[in-house]
Amino acid sequence: MFRLLAIITTAGLLAGCTAAPPFDLAVSDKTYGAPIMRIASTMANLKCELWTAANDKEPMPQFETDIPLKKEDHKPPEPWRVFNLQNIFRAIEYVGEVQLMVDAEQTTGSSPSLSFPGLGSAARPLTIGLDASVSEKGHRANTTYHSVDFERLVKGTAREQSTATPPTLPCGRGAELSGPLGIKDNLQMGIVASKMNDLSVWPRNASNSGVAPDAGVGGEYTVGQIHAVIDFTTTTSISGGPNWELTHFVGPNSGEGLFNHKRQALNQVSFTFLPICIRDSFKGVKVGKRWEYTPALPQGTPGWANYLPPCSAPEVRRSKAAALGAAHTTNIQSLDNVIRLRSF
Repeated sequence: MFRLLAIITTAGLLAGCTAAPPFDLAVSDKTYGAPIMRIASTMANLKCELWTAANDKEPMPQFETDIPLKKEDHKPPEPWRVFNLQNIFRAIEYVGEVQLMVDAEQTTGSSPSLSFPGLGSAARPLTIGLDASVSEKGHRANTTYHSVDFERLVKGTAREQSTATPPTLPCGRGAELSGPLGIKDNLQMGIVASKMNDLSVWPRNASNSGVAPDAGVGGEYTVGQIHAVIDFTTTTSISGGPNWELTHFVGPNSGEGLFNHKRQALNQVSFTFLPICIRDSFKGVKVGKRWEYTPALPQGTPGWANYLPPCSAPEVRRSKAAALGAAHTTNIQSLDNVIRLRSF
């Protein structure tokens, strides 16, 4: 009886010592504070990579729309007509939204395990084991939304907006997002896919003149839309504690350690960009439902670009506002899907 009381008392005292420490996502409150420094570094690297991707001069391949993926045979064009991201965005104005979610979860606690072997008699050996756990979990999430106008990224005519200042250092030098996010890859994939073929029915008679405007095709099916979600997760964990092995006592330890701490930071960048109009460097003349532009648009420009009006057209300002709203809706939907699939 005495031994049983001692076991219960020991377990009770051990469980009472496992109160979790106060929860604080910040590593340090000095200077600006760790969360502010992290978000500033994240935004600086994000802007750097976005500017660098939009001004990329690497030629993109032009494939025939067939399974062998043979490259189209073209004469080398003038430098300003090469099929690359800079020339495409110098010709087609894209606008959209970047959504940045910073999410952190921290769990601190204790998982003690006690074992009392060698009890009873030699004929009837007895081992008693006890497990207990105490933990606290904290969760913090912050989401910010940022509009993007490619007119501010790729230089055009003097009448257009002034371009953003180019980055002073190569991207990925900050404390956060030190590696490439792959924005360039996503932009290239979107442009190449649009160039190969438009397999959808374009709303409002653009690519199929036999389809009525009220055919039920939603505005979310915007030809040329580029959308991507990029996750980058960091998990830090530590566990440990003493462990004694005596004749009638083993513990206090377990597979996770007497004391354990786990921090997970799941950050996400979601962006949606939509084509709006043809920029001022090209002069458009309406021919039926299409626009013919002078000089010719860059080689490899998707066919739907000739249905876009000049950026000087009066309806473009309203189109920009509507496109920003559509991009926000797409980003929100992608965030909802990620939250639904996540498990903590």
